[in-house]
Amino acid sequence: MSRNAVVLFSVWTSLLSAIFYFFYGFTPFGVPWVMFVCLAIFFGMGGSMKDVPAMVLSALAGCVWGKVDFLLMDAFQQLGLNLAAASFVSITLGTAVTMVLHIHVLKKTPLRHMPFIFAGVCLTFSQNNGNTLGLAATLVIGIVLAALCSLGMQYAMKRFPLPAGEDGAPGEN
Repeated sequence: MSRNAVVLFSVWTSLLSAIFYFFYGFTPFGVPWVMFVCLAIFFGMGGSMKDVPAMVLSALAGCVWGKVDFLLMDAFQQLGLNLAAASFVSITLGTAVTMVLHIHVLKKTPLRHMPFIFAGVCLTFSQNNGNTLGLAATLVIGIVLAALCSLGMQYAMKRFPLPAGEDGAPGEN
C-alpha cells in the first residue's frame, strides 16, 4: 500500500473501531476486546467481504467446539481423572477431531476457517464456558467491523495506488 493509502486506511479503521467500541458499550455483552481479536484474524487471513458469512459460521462453530471441550472435561472428571488430566485428554481429542473435520471433511464448506474456529474455542475458554450469547454476538460484531474496515482498505488502495514499479517490498516506499 502507498503511504497515503496506509494513512487513510489507518484513520478509517481507527475511527470505525472507536465508533463500534462506543456503541458496544451500550450492550450487556462485556467483551469488547474480542472485536480486536477478530480484526487481527480477519486481516491476518487476508479476509474480504465475501468471506464474512463463512468466517461468522466458523467462529460460532469454534464456540460450540469450546463447549464440547468443557463437556469432555466434565465427562473425564466423572470417570475419575483429575482436572489437569481431563483437560489434557479433552483438549487433545477435541482439537484433533476439530482440525480433521474442518480442514479435511468440511474444507469446501463455510465451516473451513480454522483461525476463527480456534478463536471461538479460545474465547470460550476465556469466558470459562460462560457468556455464550455475549461472546457469539461480539464475534459476529467483530467480523462485521473487520469487513467494513476492509472496505476502507480497498477504497484507500484504489484512491492512492502504488506508483508504477513499486510493489510494496520493505524499504521501497
